[in-house]
Amino acid sequence: MKGNAWKWLAIGGAIALLVMFGLEMSNTGIERIYGPIDGEEYTAGSGAAEYATETDKRIAELERELEEIRRIAYGNGYEGEGTRLPGMPSENDQPAVNKLADSTSGLLQSASSKGIRFVVGLFDGWMN
Repeated sequence: MKGNAWKWLAIGGAIALLVMFGLEMSNTGIERIYGPIDGEEYTAGSGAAEYATETDKRIAELERELEEIRRIAYGNGYEGEGTRLPGMPSENDQPAVNKLADSTSGLLQSASSKGIRFVVGLFDGWMN
């Protein structure tokens, strides 16, 4: 009995360590993508936003440059975020993969229902 208790204790400890390691790794991955959890993006200053890090400041500068490039490219007809590049489908259009998946699912559903009706028809004719 004592030997089993030590085995279960060792297994429980190993599982606890693995869970803690997994939590740390997921936290590190989230911080790598979204930034630190307890940090703020910017703090309100005297009229203008003061950025917490140089990276945030650089991102804001690049976004302003991108906005300027779009204004130059489109001319006076630029409307901001709602405009799309020429030749790009609107957001309401479905991708070709979704259209293919929808048509395939419809085909499979009709084949399935017809197959069930065929089997039911066979048994119905056999029973009557």
